[in-house]
Amino acid sequence: MPMPDKMGYVLTPIQKADINTALDTVLSILNSVKTVQLKPEERVAAQSASETRLPYIEMAIKELAPAYTNLQPPFLSLADASNDLQMSFDLRSIITRLAEVSDRYVDFSLASEHFAYEYMRKYYAIAQEGQGVNTPGADTSVNALSPLFEGQGEKNVPAPNP
Repeated sequence: MPMPDKMGYVLTPIQKADINTALDTVLSILNSVKTVQLKPEERVAAQSASETRLPYIEMAIKELAPAYTNLQPPFLSLADASNDLQMSFDLRSIITRLAEVSDRYVDFSLASEHFAYEYMRKYYAIAQEGQGVNTPGADTSVNALSPLFEGQGEKNVPAPNP
């Protein structure tokens, strides 16, 4: 969808509480299974089951290992491997939904920030105009907001000498 032409929406306190409760529930469910928080170096070292590897992993665990039990590693559990594969599929599905939620929240936030920023810019421009006619609050507003705009726009460069 294109950028809306205006925003002006807020979440009610109940909506915010419901969202946070739902997210707490999501985290609680996963943490009740097992809390896994990898360090950055552990994430790099982890063997990823990329889209190209996943079919081979699935074939090995679901078809080949059960058919050729003599080749199963005696120190690893096929049942655990099957559970890990299923968990991977389940979490990938959930991650897709979470990514959609994240994208929607980011887009809503960006659109809201865009319009709030546009309002502030116009307010600042009017405050600058108001300074010229001694409008109450203009100096205070410009002084408070001017650090944001320092170094932007045209400089007071003298006109070139013909």
